[in-house]
Order: sequence, then structure tokens, then C-alpha cells
Amino acid sequence: MTENRFLKSLDHPIPEKANNYMLSTYSIILEAWRRGLTISFSIVKEGTGKFEPSYVITDGNKSHHFSATRGDLVSKRTKELTKNKVKTKEVLEKNNVSTPGGKDFSADISDSEIIQYAAEIQYPVVVKPLAGTGGTGVIAGIQNEEELIEALNYVRVKLKSPHIILEKYFAGEDYRVYVLDSKVIGALKRIKANVVGDGKSTVRQLIDQKNEERAKLPSLTNRKIKIDDELRNMLRREGYDLNSVIPDGELVYIKSKNNVSAGGDSIEVTDDLSDNIKQIAVNAVSAFDDLPQCGVDMMVDEENDTAAVIELNTRAHITQHLFPMKGKAQDIPSKLIDFYFPETVDYDRTNAQNFFLDFDFIFDACMNGNATEVGIPVLPLRALKLTRYVVSGCEYTKAFSGRVRRLAYHAKVHGYIKPLNNGDISIIVGSSQKRINDFQTRLERYTKRISKSATITEKKRSSPIMHGFHIETPNEKAASSENSNSEEKAALNKYIKDYAKLKSDYQYAVNRLAKYERDERTLELTQRQNKQLKKRLQQMEESNSWKMTKPIRAFTEKLKK
Repeated sequence: MTENRFLKSLDHPIPEKANNYMLSTYSIILEAWRRGLTISFSIVKEGTGKFEPSYVITDGNKSHHFSATRGDLVSKRTKELTKNKVKTKEVLEKNNVSTPGGKDFSADISDSEIIQYAAEIQYPVVVKPLAGTGGTGVIAGIQNEEELIEALNYVRVKLKSPHIILEKYFAGEDYRVYVLDSKVIGALKRIKANVVGDGKSTVRQLIDQKNEERAKLPSLTNRKIKIDDELRNMLRREGYDLNSVIPDGELVYIKSKNNVSAGGDSIEVTDDLSDNIKQIAVNAVSAFDDLPQCGVDMMVDEENDTAAVIELNTRAHITQHLFPMKGKAQDIPSKLIDFYFPETVDYDRTNAQNFFLDFDFIFDACMNGNATEVGIPVLPLRALKLTRYVVSGCEYTKAFSGRVRRLAYHAKVHGYIKPLNNGDISIIVGSSQKRINDFQTRLERYTKRISKSATITEKKRSSPIMHGFHIETPNEKAASSENSNSEEKAALNKYIKDYAKLKSDYQYAVNRLAKYERDERTLELTQRQNKQLKKRLQQMEESNSWKMTKPIRAFTEKLKK
């Protein structure tokens, strides 16, 4: 990402596993690592069943534990308190922080009582589950009793969250404001998923175009606008469908919620937020003890410069602050580490940004069970440098690349090695000047030993490199790709054979079942007919005619003998 509105600290290829949800964690540990701090990373399974990143950052004297973005200076008591929306509202009201009036209703309270309360405080209203994050189950702007009944059924029955809060709806724009140490360091305006007409593209094409733009941002790579019944219904209300061409400049909302994960827009507005709104957010966080950092969800009346605090999130993600769809990114990771480790503020930022973490390896090592915890090697604090060596006169082999990697390991340098099309070998390394010098000495000694004609030319290097030392072999990659394709074809052939057998077995089972059902029906019919015949015979045997003809039947039997 090279646009000026994004952070220089994240101007490198973001590792795949660091996109989206993990971007918050990646950006914080990257910032800490670049300052020479020690990091131990793990992934833990919480009581909810979700996997969450957990890591410890230490400077050798003190340590701080983090869960995603939340540091350990947020007390456990406050964390639990802010999880409960009712308790949160009570604390805010007690401290005169503007928050919508409302009331909680436990699971044993009937819908009729909730509907009655809604009539008392008057529509529109909001329904939300007592506990929950990410806006799940929150239904805002309910206009009448019919909509409320539908909302209650969805939240209490379908989502299995019978304990709910019903509160007065505050009209305004949806904001997420991030507060640290009594200062607003980030503010997002969240807008419902929408498309803007150009007078020539269909709605479907506009959605595709927007999804392409979203996919370019590491914060939104897997958060596409989904075409579903809600989207179609929203279009229908405006008189459109997926094939409609919207007039140039007209904005059409295609989702009912502001969630970015549902396709909403994120606009960074920190610099435009009024001092009054910022103060309301700061007051909300200050109302709680031991809460130095927090995300504050607010509804903001921009015209009247007022706001109501909806809820607080102590583990608020910062992905949209880092890569917003519009607006200038805010360097929240840097400010967080400044706060927890103030002694590291004056580090060699420019040179440190030439290094980034191999987060894919770290993440996979934890998730696949190879490690319960990964310790990340410390980056030197001073005289960081990047350089590139071009080796000529040596044959690139597996043994050569493996030996160079061992040399890099002993010298404690980062970088990679790869063969060039002209037969030369490129080796990129980065670390302190002392370590690079050590590596160069080792490399010269090795290359001279295996080839008298070997030469090493040093050249400039400016683009960031990933930590660790990696071997890049295009031929091996191609072979790996071919093997992968071959394996996929084999797997596909096996699948086709298995499917053919399954289909045959299924058809056989269907035919057998049909035969059984026919036989069963035939048997049932026969039994019914037998029962009817037995009844008929019994009636005949009990009739007077049968009794009167008994002598004749007896005489006839004698004649047969």
C-alpha cells in the first residue's frame, strides 16, 4: 500500500494470515518488535469457543500481556463490567455521560411486557442482547409494534438471547471512537453498505466494483458485500433490482446495518471530530476504573454536535483505523506501545520499518499444534541496515542455499536467497552493520572455498524484508505447483470415482427401498384382503343358511370318499 493516507510502518506486503481479524494484533506486535522488545505469541481458545491471539511483550524489566488489542492495564473487573450492557449503562448514567434511556428484560419477562414498555418510551427503539460483540443481534430504528415483535423473535428465539435490552433510539451517525490515556487517537464513521450510481453500470456491477476495491485493503480482504435476501429487499424498497442502472451520483443503501463486516464503509474522521464529541468519548471511558484504552461506540448527531454512548469495547479492533476505505490512517499501534513502554519512544523508526514479521509462520506454528507459544527473535536497536549481494561464479544448488541459510543463522541476519536468470545468485540481508559484516566475512570465506572464480558484489537495497532467512527457488516452486496440481487432479479423479460409486450405491438403495415399499404395500393389501375373507367366512359359517345346509355338505363329503 503506497498511498499517502496509509501508514509508512505498514507499507510492505502484509502476510496473508495477518489480514482482516489478525491485522490488529500483527500491527501491535510488529511495532513492539521493531523497538527491540521481546515478544511471545500464542493463540488461546476462550470459553466462548473462539480462538484469540494472546501475547506478552517485555523489555527485560517489565512485561505486559495482551489479548488482541487489550493490554493488562485494563483490569479484569472493568473488563467484565463493560461486557454487561446494563451495568455499563448504569455507570455511564451515574457519571452523567449521555446514553440512550432503556431497560433490560430477563428471560422470564414476556414479550407483551417489553412491547408495553416500548409504547411508554415511544418508538423508534433499539433491541440488543444483554451480552455480545460486533453488533450481533442489535436491531436499531424499530418503528412500530409489528417490527418489535419480529425483532424480539429474532433475538430471543433465533439467536437464543432471551435476556435483552430495549432502549430509546438515538438518531445520528454511527461512530467508533478509540480512546487511550484520556485522548482520542482514532475515530471512524461507519456507513451502511451502499453503491453510488454512475448512470451506466448495473447494481450487480457496482457491487462487484466495490468488492474489488475492498479486497485491496488488508482490513477487508474477506469482507465482501454479499448478495442475499436482505440486499434484494433493500433494493426492492427503492424500486431497484440487481440489473437496474442507478442514475449518476445517486446513493442507494443495500444493507440495513452499519457493520463493516456486512459491507459497510469505514471512514477515518479523527481530524474532523469536534472537541465536544471527543470529550463525550473520553468521559465515557473515564467513568470506569482501570480503563486506559477502549473503543467507544457512539451515535453522533452531527448537526447539533451531540452524541449518545451506545457501548464500550475493551478489546476493540483497530483494523479500520489502519486501512480505512476513506480518510487518513491513524497510527494506533505506535501510540499503544508508547503508552505501555514509554522508554522506547525514541527508537530508530526509519530503519526499523525496513523489517517486517513472518506472521504466517508464527500463526501456523501455533494453530497447527507445532508450538503452544512462539518467541520472536529480538531485532537489534541500532544501526539497522539492508544490503544486497550478487554472487557470480557459483552454482546455485540446494546445498549452496542451505549453507548460506546456516551462515545467516550464525550471523543473526534476516533476508533471503534466490537464483537469478543470468546464473548469478542474489542474497538480501538486513540487521545491524556488525552482524552484516560478520555474515559477509562468512559468505566470502565459503564462496572462495567452493569456487576460485567466485565474486561478490554489494548493491543497495531499500524495500522491506521479512524476518528470518528464507530460500526462494522458483524451480522448486514450479515443481511444487506442478506436484500440487498433480495431487489435485488425483484427488479430483478419486472424488469422481467415489462419487460414481456413491451414486450407483445410492440408486441401488433407492430401487431396493422402492421394492420393499411395493412388497410392503402388497403384503398390507393381502393381509387386509385375508382379514376381509376371514370375516366373510365367519359370517357365512354363522348364517342360518350355512347351518341348514350342514346335512347336505356332510352327505357330499361322504360321496367324495
